[in-house]
Amino acid sequence: MMKKGLAMAGAALLFLNACSAGTGDEAEEKDTLEIYTTIFPIEDWTKKIGGDYVEVTNMVPVGSDAHTYEPTPSEMVKAASADAFFYSGAGMEAFAEKVVNVLDEDVAVLEATNGVELIADSHDHDHDSEEGHDHSHDEEEDHGHEHDHDHGEEHEDHDHGGEAPETIEIDGHSDHYHSGDHVHLTATAPNDVTSDDWHWYTLAPGANAEDETAWEAVPDNGTAQYEGIAEDGQQIIAKLFGEDHEVLAQSAPVTINVDDHDDDDHGHSHGEFDPHVWLDPVLSIELAENIKDQLIELKPEQEAYFTENFENLVTQFEELDAAFNEVADNAEIDTFIVSHAGYGYWENRYGINQIGIAGISPTNEPSQSQLVQTVDHAEELGLQYVLFEPNITPAVAEVVQTEIGAEALTIYPLEALTDEDVANDEDYFSLMYKNVETLKTVLSAE
Repeated sequence: MMKKGLAMAGAALLFLNACSAGTGDEAEEKDTLEIYTTIFPIEDWTKKIGGDYVEVTNMVPVGSDAHTYEPTPSEMVKAASADAFFYSGAGMEAFAEKVVNVLDEDVAVLEATNGVELIADSHDHDHDSEEGHDHSHDEEEDHGHEHDHDHGEEHEDHDHGGEAPETIEIDGHSDHYHSGDHVHLTATAPNDVTSDDWHWYTLAPGANAEDETAWEAVPDNGTAQYEGIAEDGQQIIAKLFGEDHEVLAQSAPVTINVDDHDDDDHGHSHGEFDPHVWLDPVLSIELAENIKDQLIELKPEQEAYFTENFENLVTQFEELDAAFNEVADNAEIDTFIVSHAGYGYWENRYGINQIGIAGISPTNEPSQSQLVQTVDHAEELGLQYVLFEPNITPAVAEVVQTEIGAEALTIYPLEALTDEDVANDEDYFSLMYKNVETLKTVLSAE
């Protein structure tokens, strides 16, 4: 019995030791910061700076478009209990504010572009042709007001009866405005709708959206652009009308959210800036520094470690900047044509001009007349290449390539990796140097 008792005691001791070891492992695991990110550059830099002390999960899947991606409920739940949520900001990730709103109170939030000097969203597909729209509607102001009354009566007939109208896409942001901010929205008509008879309607906060008479027409606005003062809970829709006052296309309602809290954490009003900041190696240093500072705040005992890793990144950014400068200095032409206008920071930093076929968001496609202007401009300059992005290629970009007889090359926006990028173990710098080599080709006269 004595031997049996000793054996049982020994087994119990082993069990307790195993439990103790397990608890130690868990404690060691908790020493690692769990961080959720959005776009690939933020993920990559967080891993490089955080090193052994971070476990990084990127919410935008491989092959996706960060402009339009929406996280699943399960992803939101997981992010809610992480140590930190890092996103680029400046309007890049439409879903970011939704994530911020569900995070636990103790989750640190970093908008990496906070404090960074951004460039304006300069893509002007819409602006080139809107002046004509404005004048025509000014001259026909009474006609426009007649529409205002007629349209209110026709909501029910056209929205809920007969053939459903085509869907208008709205580009812009509804979340995280502050009191007094201006709302800027851009409507994009379906490809098969040629009308330019635009009208916008607003619904006061708390009003019944099903009550057609509650929607108020926005006066003196006959363009695809909407601008107004942010009002929390206000809904906005755009409509295109035909010659017989019928609704040809209509958008889904956009609900405006005003949040006057956390002003220090969110420094940019959305919709006014080009969000593709990470394509500028110099500004990327500032984004990476914001990441480094946040990591130090979360784990101050590792300040020296994070700082050393950040300084190594700075050296790589500076070398990359030098490579871009060399390409720009030796370029025989200074313009390239690309599937969407996401490369304004190269123009701003290096004088390399982009002709973007689609807008800042790849889903913002040009009208037929704007497409013709793009083709004519490319032919006038004798451009021999069209740059396509691996994740998303707007159909209109292929049309332009065919029309000008250009060769297709790949440019990397870096918002998200492809499966091939993952297989090849690509990182921010390897893809950016591929972009450098591509620019060498397209900016040569041969």
